[in-house]
Amino acid sequence: MSYVIEDLRTDNAEDYAKVNILAWRQSYKGIVNDDFLDLLNTENKYKETVEKLIRNLNEDRNKAFILRVDEKPVGILRVRKSQFEDYPDYGQLGAIYLLDEVKGKGYGRILFNKAVEVLKDWGYTKMINGCFEGNPSNEFYKRMGGKFVGTTMLTLQNGQELVENLYCYDEI
Repeated sequence: MSYVIEDLRTDNAEDYAKVNILAWRQSYKGIVNDDFLDLLNTENKYKETVEKLIRNLNEDRNKAFILRVDEKPVGILRVRKSQFEDYPDYGQLGAIYLLDEVKGKGYGRILFNKAVEVLKDWGYTKMINGCFEGNPSNEFYKRMGGKFVGTTMLTLQNGQELVENLYCYDEI
């Protein structure tokens, strides 16, 4: 299988949005309320996601990528400056999402390493990421060297509150 990691652009934002929405629906079944996951599948939510992606294309220290395997979009990556108050000097791995069909094949590690590369290019030496409690990806972040440093609460648009585990990487 051949793969490529593309920068997010206006001409591939729709692919990013499709992968993002489908990956949420696959990854968070049983963690996030079904009504919220169903909302993600609506045409309005899809359009809103694409518009937001395009608006954020030129933000400083905020970059997104699409993973294609055999030319099919199957994963996404987002990196940015930390949005966690207690970690202002950290770069943040904002998201790695893979479709179920490619999980367990090494693509998560490839995207993780891409995140580290981008953050280093921006001058960061430390990284942080969050992962919803109950998500099997928590184990992935631990295997990648993440040190659990605490939790934070995240409230979704439907009011559901989720615990997000925080992982720090003090040397990237």
